[in-house]
Amino acid sequence: MDSSKVITISGSRIINTSVEEAYQKLITPTEQVKWNSLYLEATTQPKGKIRNGTIMSGIFKGSGKAIVEFQNVKPNQEFTHYSKMKMFGFIKLGEFHHTYKVVGKNGQTAFTQIVSFEPKGFGRVLKNTIVKSFEKRLPESFDEFEKYVNGD
Repeated sequence: MDSSKVITISGSRIINTSVEEAYQKLITPTEQVKWNSLYLEATTQPKGKIRNGTIMSGIFKGSGKAIVEFQNVKPNQEFTHYSKMKMFGFIKLGEFHHTYKVVGKNGQTAFTQIVSFEPKGFGRVLKNTIVKSFEKRLPESFDEFEKYVNGD
């Protein structure tokens, strides 16, 4: 990514759960389908423990089919979803990194999300719309995750 063109937004929230539980519910696609309203379907290859290079194929509300690569996987600490964003599966929008971090804090977990987007192709035209959708979505995803962890 060209850091001079990257747009980054982030947020954090304290969640009443252990680091290990939070991390597993965040990194496991079958768990994300349960709490994240954007996930309609998700599978991984190869099967088994998620590690650097694991590929998640999914169908996501608002963006359709996507291929996501897991990067920077550090168990019970952080991982990143990386994808080349496309509209309708073929119109290039840009590169997307979504980093999830968890850190223990007084028996709870500080959960941070960092979304980085580098617009490319048609994504340069839609940049403001895409960024606004990320800004709207980030707090919603924290709410959904917290409700799921709390059993609400």
